[in-house]
Amino acid sequence: MNGSRQPSLFFITLPDLHKLCAVRIILSNEVADAEMRSAQMKMCRQLLLLHQDILTSPVLGIFNQIWVVMAIPFYKAGKLNAYIEKYGAKAEAPQRVIPAILQNCFSYSLTARLAPAWNKAGHLLVQGREFLSQRGKQSAVELNINVTEAQVCLSIEAFTIRLPPPELREFGISPSILKDFDTHKNAVIEGHSILNNWCYVLPSMKMGKIVGILHTTPPDCPFHSYEDFQMHWDNMYGYKLPEDCGDIKIYCSIYFKMIGGRTFTYPLSCIRSEPTQFFPRVDLGGVLKSFLSDLKSKLPHVCGFPIKITTKPCYYTHELTKPRIQVRSSVGTHYTLVLPGSLAFSDGPPNPPCCNSFLSAQHSPNTVCYYKVLNC
Repeated sequence: MNGSRQPSLFFITLPDLHKLCAVRIILSNEVADAEMRSAQMKMCRQLLLLHQDILTSPVLGIFNQIWVVMAIPFYKAGKLNAYIEKYGAKAEAPQRVIPAILQNCFSYSLTARLAPAWNKAGHLLVQGREFLSQRGKQSAVELNINVTEAQVCLSIEAFTIRLPPPELREFGISPSILKDFDTHKNAVIEGHSILNNWCYVLPSMKMGKIVGILHTTPPDCPFHSYEDFQMHWDNMYGYKLPEDCGDIKIYCSIYFKMIGGRTFTYPLSCIRSEPTQFFPRVDLGGVLKSFLSDLKSKLPHVCGFPIKITTKPCYYTHELTKPRIQVRSSVGTHYTLVLPGSLAFSDGPPNPPCCNSFLSAQHSPNTVCYYKVLNC
């Protein structure tokens, strides 16, 4: 990896975006506000499972809408109509696919289809359908995606991590209370007995406060059995909750001040007492190869159109080099991304289109900055 850790870049060619269309689907207004987010996520995943030739994503910041990107012939065939009508949703008129919409749909759809082989945990994708119960080191990648009119840039960085499931003693609960809780099926550990009451919740790894620990779900919980939780987490995120948790289940009531002061119930396996732990990685190539193999199997095409993925990773570095193409911006600053064996992408602000989110530099007027991608 050229010394210091840096991501590997891969590029995917896209079909002509004029052959695709984007449709906004609006969920039924009969869905309760408290359930709208879950309904949105479940519809996105269900559509992906039903149709391999589409991409979906939630509309950012709007809980009752989703985007669907598809080939124009697929739309004209009306293949989504029955599903949309079944759930009382409405589809707006199709519109042109722009990179911003495609990026959201590509990112969400790829992440959803990779689960449970690779599972979202914060900014990482953790390998293995049994990752929730693993106490040892695990492989993970950080995946960043940038989409332009013609291609997708995948930035992939491999890690070795630990993200072990918690034990109740880690939350500062006295041994006597833990003993009573383990002995009695109806026992409840109240919030005042939980001294270390902050935890990290999957899949976002955001922090919440534990206000109660129970063996059964509270009365206001929409899920009444462990099997209900298993189905919910699978439908929402592709998570496979542990099967071998015995007859006595453990649930946590977690309070989130930033979500309207609401309390949600989580199985113990879906929270963590500590943030992700990172370790030096030896076999970077092995996990990268495994991830790319799964990616190619889950993404053989985009909306029915064949795609090409570069086979060798590229790495980029700050290095002065003679540019093959120069374009002078209004302030006299040059940006050049050089890909060995191919044309350079050059532009003034904004950054080069293949990876705008990955390139940055401090510069002043009349300063020339060059970026060279190495080892392609």
